[in-house]
Amino acid sequence: MKKLIYFLVKNKMIIIIISIILICAIAISIGVYAQITNRNVISSNKQEDTNNYEDLESNFDDIFTNTINEESSAKSGINYNDIVYCAYNIEENKSNYDINAKIPLFKLENDVTKEINNEIYNTFAKTIMNIVKSSNSHTIFNLDYVVYVNNNILSLVLRCKYKDGSNPQRNIIQTFNYNLDDNKLVDINEMLSYKNLNKEDLQEKVLEKIKQQNTQMKTISDQGYNVYMRNEDDDMYKIENTPNFFLGQNNALYLVYAYGNNNFTSEMDLVIF
Repeated sequence: MKKLIYFLVKNKMIIIIISIILICAIAISIGVYAQITNRNVISSNKQEDTNNYEDLESNFDDIFTNTINEESSAKSGINYNDIVYCAYNIEENKSNYDINAKIPLFKLENDVTKEINNEIYNTFAKTIMNIVKSSNSHTIFNLDYVVYVNNNILSLVLRCKYKDGSNPQRNIIQTFNYNLDDNKLVDINEMLSYKNLNKEDLQEKVLEKIKQQNTQMKTISDQGYNVYMRNEDDDMYKIENTPNFFLGQNNALYLVYAYGNNNFTSEMDLVIF
């Protein structure tokens, strides 16, 4: 009887030990699988984000549809056409100029929106009037815009393609980010805070982009072509000096460096977060 009890106890202990070993092995396997799966998911998400931003950059010209885009985060119950609208639709084709311009203005009137409207007028409407009055060479002037609404921020983006005679075409970009709650313009620091972005990380991304562009331009220049070279030390690339930015599709933050704003070139750089 003692031998039988000893045998049963001994085998029971073996079974328990084997069970513990199996449980530990299964737990370790599950943990390893979870880590690998998690890494794959993170990697996949990063790749998806990267591809998304690349698509946004390559499709930049297509966003200017002269419409208001209310993103999923936009406040309901607001008619944004009562805030921004197409004030002028100018289409004139003459022997010395072709003009196709949709000029948006703020219908909502306060000191800030009046200032925005004046800037749009001085930048674009006056140029159109000068073309009509005194253009001596064939001029092409196309102006389009787009509006995005994300939460309480309304972003108005204007894009002008302007070719005067034999001069290279200029791509001119002008942006305004209007806080609907506070009735004021949103500056770049407030935008970074809204997006929860680190300024130093963003600065590094901008400089990396400019260096990459200059490397590409240098390769093209070595082949005998005229190119627009960036000055990597220009203060315009400091985040606090970023000339144009806006919130676009899916709350993506665009930083826009449109060199045609001040030069005869269609070159521009986009950094999107």
